[in-house]
Amino acid sequence: MVKNLPHFPILSSLRISIIAALSFTLPISLFTLLFTPVTHAVDTLETSLEHLSSDPFSISLLTVRATDQHGPWETKTTLSRSDYALDFRAASFDFLGEDAQLREKTHSLNLTASRQIHDALTLDLGVGYRDGFPNYRSVWLDTYFDQHFAPLSGVPGHELYENFQASAASLSSSLRWEYLPANATASVSISRIQDNVSPGYEIDFDGIRRSELVLATTSISLITENVLTPRLRSRLALTVTETSARDTRYAAELALNAVLGDRFIWRNKLGATTEDPQFDAHYLDTTLEYQATDTLALYLNARRYSDTGEIENALLFTTAAPGLHNDSLGLGLRYTTENWSARLSATHSQSDYADTNKDVDFFQHLYADTNWLTLQLALATTF
Repeated sequence: MVKNLPHFPILSSLRISIIAALSFTLPISLFTLLFTPVTHAVDTLETSLEHLSSDPFSISLLTVRATDQHGPWETKTTLSRSDYALDFRAASFDFLGEDAQLREKTHSLNLTASRQIHDALTLDLGVGYRDGFPNYRSVWLDTYFDQHFAPLSGVPGHELYENFQASAASLSSSLRWEYLPANATASVSISRIQDNVSPGYEIDFDGIRRSELVLATTSISLITENVLTPRLRSRLALTVTETSARDTRYAAELALNAVLGDRFIWRNKLGATTEDPQFDAHYLDTTLEYQATDTLALYLNARRYSDTGEIENALLFTTAAPGLHNDSLGLGLRYTTENWSARLSATHSQSDYADTNKDVDFFQHLYADTNWLTLQLALATTF
């Protein structure tokens, strides 16, 4: 039974669901549609198409983001749809498991509003909702538990089993202080997520046991951004996260962006996270960007991530992922005009999991070493 999943932004997507996206142009934002006349147009519209594929998994995501100005408030509306296509493969010794073709869809909506409340202070408020599974791994595990525990009618604890629909709701707020105009900012943010998860199940001599149905997560972040020199900018983020029935998780990320000459920009991120009793993760992300012309930029991205494996408290076997090492390499280009921008990229990732005992590992096909290919096309326009 899994005790926790990594919260690491971006890097947990390598472990759980490297996201993919597809987007199309909408005439106005949902927020505008609900609260203002339809004659009021959006200020900025962003769309993206991303698709990620490997041998057993295929993931697509449709995302549309609209930015609008309502008096002193700037609003952002983000709509997304994830499509998961999985080849569920049962272990050869798993007599209850059956191979299956899985298809799931997830929809989400996020609204944020920002306004300047003082010359140097900006307030951000956000609300979000997700209907469906957060990643492909959750889809896989939900199918596994359904195959193994739904048929056990009459076993003590079977009444705990239910065909559950995953969803989540979130609230967030932040306050940003520009204490050195155009040179330095500091912000504090807090978020609260209530995640209605598809639970895990275990069975022993006393019958069936079920894990948590609802996970409540609260995160507090402190972020500072500074222009160190005319060619060097930094960002430091420290995050503390509390999740139901788990120890406190601590994360830190340092980003440095440097201008190299007239045409090169070098962007770097270094991060780490830790949680007792045994989870540690580290990552390094670096991007070299070349401004070929006034409108065209090319970039090369490399990323390395590793962790020690997830914390678990299983009785007989565990659904927790073993230690992971992931390397990614990507190429992309960005085209920008006065009112339009477009980005096209391709990324290859290789995920290597720590060895497990394949003779008793029911999840060997979920945590198999995998090569991923991610293709992304993004468009944005300003009105």
